[in-house]
Amino acid sequence: MKSEWGLGVAVCLALVGCDMGRESPESAWPSSVQAGAMREERGATRHARPVAGAVFGRTVGVDRKGNTFVSLTYERGGVDLGGGALPGEAGLALAKYAPGGKHLWSLGFPTYTGIRPTVSAMAVDASGNLYIAGEHREPSLSLGGEPVPSGPFLAKYAPDGTHLWSHPAALPGVTLLPPSALALDEEHGHLVVAVNFLDPGRAIGSALVGRVRVEDGGVLSLEPVVRWGSLSVTSLGLTASGHIAVAGFFEGKVDLGGGPLSTALRRTPFIARFTPDMRHVWSRGLSGAEGVATGVAVTSGRVVVVGEYSGAFTFRGQAQPADGKDAFIAAYNDEGQEVWTRHFAESATAVAVDEENRVVVVGQYCPGDDAGGPRLPTRAKGGADNHLFVVKLYQGSGGHEWSRGLLSDGVLRASALAETRAGEGVILSTAQGSVDVGTGRMSVPPDSAVLLRLGR
Repeated sequence: MKSEWGLGVAVCLALVGCDMGRESPESAWPSSVQAGAMREERGATRHARPVAGAVFGRTVGVDRKGNTFVSLTYERGGVDLGGGALPGEAGLALAKYAPGGKHLWSLGFPTYTGIRPTVSAMAVDASGNLYIAGEHREPSLSLGGEPVPSGPFLAKYAPDGTHLWSHPAALPGVTLLPPSALALDEEHGHLVVAVNFLDPGRAIGSALVGRVRVEDGGVLSLEPVVRWGSLSVTSLGLTASGHIAVAGFFEGKVDLGGGPLSTALRRTPFIARFTPDMRHVWSRGLSGAEGVATGVAVTSGRVVVVGEYSGAFTFRGQAQPADGKDAFIAAYNDEGQEVWTRHFAESATAVAVDEENRVVVVGQYCPGDDAGGPRLPTRAKGGADNHLFVVKLYQGSGGHEWSRGLLSDGVLRASALAETRAGEGVILSTAQGSVDVGTGRMSVPPDSAVLLRLGR
């Protein structure tokens, strides 16, 4: 069973009756929420919406009312997200669903070259406007307005799906990033986006963080993440004060502004924090770990980074050896001091936080694994590709609150994660075969997607 408490986490030998001190669920919940939780299993599946392939889930987001936005790439005619068949035989799609799962609207933008477009990042503002960042390889592609030339793009849509603007990100060599590499600084009216410049034929190079006006997509600034060395940014988070956290992986020696980080391994995870104008505050590498950071979330007084690794890294003076390959979760305070870490299962795909600053993580696990609580359910002869975990942790200590294991006899992988203000988790997953996500078995063809909503 792969499960380890990091130094600084409240440790108990018996999970039943473990006193988590000031972070007990009862002390943090209103009485109405406690009553609801007694009637429903923690993290229970509220609803699941399958979309038959060939579709490829990319990103998911939520607004303040709990509505869900998703992006998908489709590669067959007749794909229906709830509002009728999408146009063409292939294309890029956006959809919005109410908290109860009702379809509100969907949009399809047909493509013809056979090269799959992507929406790599998504953000939603306080008014419910949707922002997307992505890339396409058509000669030009209309995202609802004037055609955008081949390459990276940014676009904005009103809450009802009306196209407001779309622009190319006219920076040669830029690759826009995975789901959480776009954030909103609503105080200043800016989008904050991370971009990578990759070395030819490699998944590493250098990176920039840019600020873009939300009203028209105009680029305001572009600042480097690294002074020298090679790295790739995979995720970005923003504090209430506008400070920027970035995570990813590096090779050799790099300097992000606080002195060199070094590794002798193929790639090592890193996390760094910058001021709103990209002045270095602190940076940390998980020295001794070979792997990548896949997500970062910023809570009150914490920066939480997740990913996967092999080998061992040291945290608060204690070695954290992986059991082959593990997911890791590491929390730092605002000054970059190590607070707590956890490692278990196989890999962590994404992280989010709820309104009470609890940390939610999704990823993959193997038979026999847990996620800090009871052993997770398994499918005979299964592996990490068809076992998906969801875990909720207390941000102060990393203590386990609840965890769920979701199964398929084919494929079930987490693609993206978002958390509502009410503490419900929204997961977009890739699926195939007989899938059990808590609503009864469903059979889905290869290259399908399942949109899940879990209770708090």
